[in-house]
Amino acid sequence: LRSSRALPQSAAPPRNLTMSAAREEEEEEEPASLLLRLEPTASRLAAICRLDLRKAGLKRLPASIGLCATCLEQLDVGGNPLESLDGVQTLGRLRVLFATGCALGGRGLPAGGPLSRVDSLFMLSLKENGLAVLDGEALPPKLGWLICAQNAIAEVRAPHRLSHVRKLMLSHNLLDAVAADLLIEAIPALEMLRLACNRMETLPAAAFRHPRLAWFAFGGNPYSARLCAAALSAADAAADAVATLKDASEVAVGEEELGRGSGAVVKRGTWQGTPVACKLWSAELFSDGDARGEWLMGRLTGGCASLVRTLAAWETPSLGMAVELLEGASAVGGPPSFASVTRDAFVEGKHARLTPAQAREVARAVARAGAWLHARGLAHCDIYLHNTLRVAETEAPPHRAER
Repeated sequence: LRSSRALPQSAAPPRNLTMSAAREEEEEEEPASLLLRLEPTASRLAAICRLDLRKAGLKRLPASIGLCATCLEQLDVGGNPLESLDGVQTLGRLRVLFATGCALGGRGLPAGGPLSRVDSLFMLSLKENGLAVLDGEALPPKLGWLICAQNAIAEVRAPHRLSHVRKLMLSHNLLDAVAADLLIEAIPALEMLRLACNRMETLPAAAFRHPRLAWFAFGGNPYSARLCAAALSAADAAADAVATLKDASEVAVGEEELGRGSGAVVKRGTWQGTPVACKLWSAELFSDGDARGEWLMGRLTGGCASLVRTLAAWETPSLGMAVELLEGASAVGGPPSFASVTRDAFVEGKHARLTPAQAREVARAVARAGAWLHARGLAHCDIYLHNTLRVAETEAPPHRAER
């Protein structure tokens, strides 16, 4: 919790408040406790601009939540058995709301309900709530970033209310191509759409006509699964096929961690005397697909010189693969921030400033990877600079686009 805004003269000066098990000062009470008391200290609550109430056992929002309306911009109520968000409509400055893993699907989100009246809200997560319907009339009108993955959504209503959404996460639901077409056609601002692991037998035709849609996750659907199976048959028969190992015992996986992402960790290892990077999946589901789908795609891309090459793959005791190790490689950019939404973010001192010639070479490497994929009926769908590895010129190996 951090308070940083000027308050009315009647209120106490803002404070920096941190929620943790240990209090910074013995005489101060935690902000979460203040909210749950019958007689909260109004001036202190009014100073809060970020509030974390995750896993607090809340069945409803505290009646005193409105006392935070002066400054509160970010609220996290994830992991609570909430069936309603009544009270959130009092937070007129709220920009970000996380309600992941609640119980909002039991009653459903009512059209014209409390959430729909938070006009200031820009980012909203309703992931893992058991929702069956995505109803624009139940949601704020100015959302730019909406996360509704891992629900049971099969129906779309009033998608025109979502016309400002740039980033829409709907993987792991029950949507078909008809529902996807409705969404895509109704949202002119859409730049990223994740529809992995739904029930799509065909590609949504509207995706090809959309003027701004650039990132489109579609793996794990029946349509892509059929194509993947056919492509694997051809890839396994090729001369540069990825080796299929009996189990992970054929690879020496070290303890050094090279990186991690959605559902997987990458560690340094050795295979047949060659240093490799070992990608080990620890989760089944993530925002742009599932572990098996990504593992299968890795087996399809072993022969491309502009992609990080997969050398070997195994299924036991869990999914994993050995990929080319690029010593000295670093990502060209960083993942998007809250502010950039869909665009790569860059951190001074972490991401190298490229010369025009270096930038052109990165672009060429990515283009070569895309051409190789497209010639085989494959699409990357998540091309980003934070998914592109670059090795400094003194290190020699060429640039690689990650899968």
